Amino acid sequence: MDLDLVYLYVNANDEDWLNKRKQYSMDGSNQSCRFRDNGEFRYSLRSVEKYAPWIRKIYIVTNSAMPEWFNAGNGKVCVVPHEEIMPTEILPCYNSNVIESYIHKIPGLSEVFLYMNDDNFFGDYVTPDFFVKDGKPIVRMVKAQFAPTTYYKTALCNANQLMEQHFGVKYELMPWHNVDTFSVTEMENCKEEFRVAFDEAKHKRLRTDGDIQKVIFQYYMIYRNTCSLVEYTRHHGLRNVWDYLLKITFPRKYHDYMLVLMPGFANYRRTHLELFRKPKAACINDSEDTTPEHAKKYRELMNKAFPKKSSFEK
Repeated sequence: MDLDLVYLYVNANDEDWLNKRKQYSMDGSNQSCRFRDNGEFRYSLRSVEKYAPWIRKIYIVTNSAMPEWFNAGNGKVCVVPHEEIMPTEILPCYNSNVIESYIHKIPGLSEVFLYMNDDNFFGDYVTPDFFVKDGKPIVRMVKAQFAPTTYYKTALCNANQLMEQHFGVKYELMPWHNVDTFSVTEMENCKEEFRVAFDEAKHKRLRTDGDIQKVIFQYYMIYRNTCSLVEYTRHHGLRNVWDYLLKITFPRKYHDYMLVLMPGFANYRRTHLELFRKPKAACINDSEDTTPEHAKKYRELMNKAFPKKSSFEK
C-alpha cells in the first residue's frame, strides 16, 4: 500500500513571508517559537530517510521560500504552494488549522497518508503497519479530559463540540502530537458533513478562538469506524515510573512515542536517554521558555542522533 507524507512548513528566515504576514494584525498565538528555526525540519527529513525510506512521496505545503540547504532536485519531494490546494479568496492564510483542512486536496496524494509537523521525527525504523491496519488508518490518541483553557485546547473543544452537536458523541481523547495518519476520502466526507462550520472557519487568516483543530478528522473516522484506534493513557506517580522503565528496557515493544518541550529535553538526562532508546515517533516542541543554551543543546543531541546529511539537503 502506497503511503505519502505531508508537511506544513514555514521558513522563518524568509523576509518576504515575514513582511507579508506583518500586514495582518497579530493573532494571540504569535509567539516567536511558532516560527523559530532550530534545524527541526532538516532533522525530521533525515529521520524519514533513515527510518522510513518506504514512504513514496513527500509533499511540503508552504507559502514561504524553502531553506537554502533544501535540495529541490530530489524527485521524491514536491513543494505545494497554498494556491494549489486552497481557494484564492481566502489567501494569504497564516492559520495552520485552516491550511491543514485542505491538505487532502494535494494532487496525486495517496488515499491514506501521513502528516507531520517539522518538529516531528522518526526515532527508529518503522514499517507501514505502524500506521495502517487492514487498509484503515491507525489513529493514535491520548486519553484525557480537557477544557478550553488555552488556544490549543479551545480548538480541540470546538471540534468535540461539533461532534456532540451533530452526532451526540463526545471524546475524551487528545492528539498524541506526533505523526498522524489520515484518509483523503474521510477528510472530504468530514468537511462535507460539517460544511457550514468549515466555510465559516476558512476565512480566518490568523488563529482565533473559533478555529477547528484537525482532530475533527480523527474523531470523524473513529465515529464512522473507518480507522483503527490506539489509545494511550497518561499515568502519574509510581505507575508513570513503571511505564518509563518499560519504555527504556523494552523500547521496541513499548516506546511508541516521545513528546517533550525543548527546555525539558535540553535540561534532563532522562529525556536524552529516551531519545537514544529510539522512540518510533517523537516531537521535541519549541516553547517561549527555550533559551539559546537549550537550542544549542538540542542541536548537539540531534546531530548525534542524525549525523548523516540526507538526500533532501544540498
